[in-house]
Amino acid sequence: MFNGLRSRFAQATPTRKLVALLALIGVGTTHCAPMTWNDESRMATIQSLVESRTLVIDHSDFSATGDKVFVAGHFYSDKPPLPAMLGAITYAPLYALGFRLREGPSLSYFVITLLTVTLTWLCGTVALFYALEFAGLDVERRTLVCLALGVGSTFLTWATTFNNHEIAAGCISIGFMFLLKARFETGARNLALAGLFLSIAAASDIPTAIFYVVFSGYVIARKETRRNIVFFLLPLILTAVPTAVADFAIHRSIMPVQIYHQYFQYPGSPWLGSDELSGVGTNGLGFTFTYAVCTLFGPAGFLLYNPLLFLAVYGCVRVIQKQERFWPECLCVLLGSLVLCGYYWATTTNFGGWSYSIRWFVPILPPFFFFLYPYLRDNSARRKRLFIIVFAVSTVIASVGALNPWSPLVYSDVPFVANIKQFVEHLRHPGVVYVKPRPNE
Repeated sequence: MFNGLRSRFAQATPTRKLVALLALIGVGTTHCAPMTWNDESRMATIQSLVESRTLVIDHSDFSATGDKVFVAGHFYSDKPPLPAMLGAITYAPLYALGFRLREGPSLSYFVITLLTVTLTWLCGTVALFYALEFAGLDVERRTLVCLALGVGSTFLTWATTFNNHEIAAGCISIGFMFLLKARFETGARNLALAGLFLSIAAASDIPTAIFYVVFSGYVIARKETRRNIVFFLLPLILTAVPTAVADFAIHRSIMPVQIYHQYFQYPGSPWLGSDELSGVGTNGLGFTFTYAVCTLFGPAGFLLYNPLLFLAVYGCVRVIQKQERFWPECLCVLLGSLVLCGYYWATTTNFGGWSYSIRWFVPILPPFFFFLYPYLRDNSARRKRLFIIVFAVSTVIASVGALNPWSPLVYSDVPFVANIKQFVEHLRHPGVVYVKPRPNE
């Protein structure tokens, strides 16, 4: 039997081999229990939607989460509702079969995460493989870049637990691939699919809406796509409208609940007097600059935890300097990334809380990794060796993150060190439960 499987695998196309490898990694790394207030809050909404047909989380098994708001006498999750809606679609048949969500490990949490977050990671990685075909890379180099994204960056780390940043990242990757197809192939179908996935990203992780806005301008600016702009916008009916309806049902406004400081000021709230809420205030210029540098190069620095980004930035600079084929797309990616990061630099102070590197920035990884192609395009053995060395280091970093994306910073202020220390402690004391993080949003 195993000889037959090996034979079939050897004869499979590169894409199928990539999908099979990613699927095995995904199943093996996905966690089976919520570990923080963050994912407990999302599970609370999923459970309430399926079991009680409501957004109110008062009676959920996860109602003790600190990531919630109090509106008109009821508690609600403070998270964007669309990821929970997607999770509810997966949970509904599980619940009907008797597999109920609960605190601690459960099959339901594992399957919900696997079929939403992890699946988005897999599809986003494969989408990059197809996108790179337009850049002229051969199959070997396209596979190398995809593995770099899929297992050699914190895109892998955040594919293992239920969160909205990974869903947004994967959907941006898929949407970007369909945008390239729309540029080089006629018809409205690709634009509609690009709009669908980019709007799912925007509704799942609201700051990533900048990519939808920037790429809308890109679609309008190009003659070959401008006439079909309506198809790019139509998917908003499936993403933005349900999100607005859910927000309106909670507090009679289509604005997200998490930007209202007063909703967090209830008796016993962990946020009373706290300055760690994201998006409810702005920082001064001096602090913003220092904070920005620390988010990139500090103990949890995003560039340090994703070193292949240095090569991707090189690719972006080269593409723009020489105004190569994809310089308009490169400008869009740079602008969208700068605005997204700038929003967090200006409105947050806590580096993402207990988090393996800066989770907020994960959505910029897939479009940036597309621009690794200029570095690998030249047939240079030296460049390829350097890429593989950085890739190997990056894979170790990402794999340590997959142990616990919500890094327990009681062990160390450096997430990489904290995860290793916690892992060693678990080897010594297997029965010890993960330390629950402090407030992280």
